[in-house]
Amino acid sequence: MRFSTEKLTKFLSRNFYISPRLIAPQKRFYADLGMNSLEFLEVVAYLENTYGITLPDSEIDKVQTVEELAALMEANLVAVHA
Repeated sequence: MRFSTEKLTKFLSRNFYISPRLIAPQKRFYADLGMNSLEFLEVVAYLENTYGITLPDSEIDKVQTVEELAALMEANLVAVHA
């Protein structure tokens, strides 16, 4: 199973009213997209529920950009479905 950044972009756009044009791989959740830590955890919970996985807290704490979250999701999806 592959991680769909499109699904993440749609979720961010729909739930946090962020223009899809502003959501790019290098964008930081807090500084660039204006999210707070609670909103970021909502994104993580959505992804975990959607894909049926649990992301390690130690790894989530390191995530700053959309690209980093996508890479973490991809790595965990590969590990679960291998």
